[in-house]
Amino acid sequence: MTKLPTTIDPRTAAGMLQHWGFLAHADVSGQEGPSFLLVAIRPRPTLEHYDPERIDFWVTERGQGIPATMDGLSQMPVDDSTTWGMIRVVDRLRVTNEWLSFGGRLTAEKVDGAVIAVFTSSAPLLRRGGHSQGWDKAAPSVAAFFAKVRAAAGVDHPFEVLEAAADPLARYSCFVADFARRYRHSEMLRKLDPELWQVVGHEERRMRDHDPLAWQAGGRLLDALDAAAGGRAPGNGAVHP
Repeated sequence: MTKLPTTIDPRTAAGMLQHWGFLAHADVSGQEGPSFLLVAIRPRPTLEHYDPERIDFWVTERGQGIPATMDGLSQMPVDDSTTWGMIRVVDRLRVTNEWLSFGGRLTAEKVDGAVIAVFTSSAPLLRRGGHSQGWDKAAPSVAAFFAKVRAAAGVDHPFEVLEAAADPLARYSCFVADFARRYRHSEMLRKLDPELWQVVGHEERRMRDHDPLAWQAGGRLLDALDAAAGGRAPGNGAVHP
């Protein structure tokens, strides 16, 4: 198996994208190294593969998540943070491929006339279907979690600010803790999808054992999410054994 680079800049990504419109790694699996999405926006379609022309994603401004777009005319270079939400790649026919991200870093520059964009994150990146890919198993659960976060942020600005400032691994830990809590209290859910329960249970143990600070930050974020959603007062420590 080819060893993945631990850091990827746009020029390195350009070489990896020589025969592709995009490359992505990785889902909820505890794999080593960062997750990434590499996208090449070329001046003209190659007609040999999926040819991206636009990328839609989310950034944070003044404590609020706002949509952002990159295309072949965007000012380069770019080096900025991204926040949680969907990353959507669109081609000239408006055909899309989509991913779910817990936030991270975006670097981009022009390489040999093409805009090369590199999304990286310490947290997993999940495929949400599209023209050239399927769905990662946990993607529907992450999409539902993001909807819950969005609803809470819409009615509770302090929570919105707190969540916007969170580290990607804290957001991921919040998702894992929320998912594990729901499945732990529902035998029906565990029976409906035992494979997914096993994967997320593994992630719960991995985060708790190998990144306790991110796990604790995720627990505090989940407390705030519960309070914003009207579930309970913060500080009850629901994700801690």
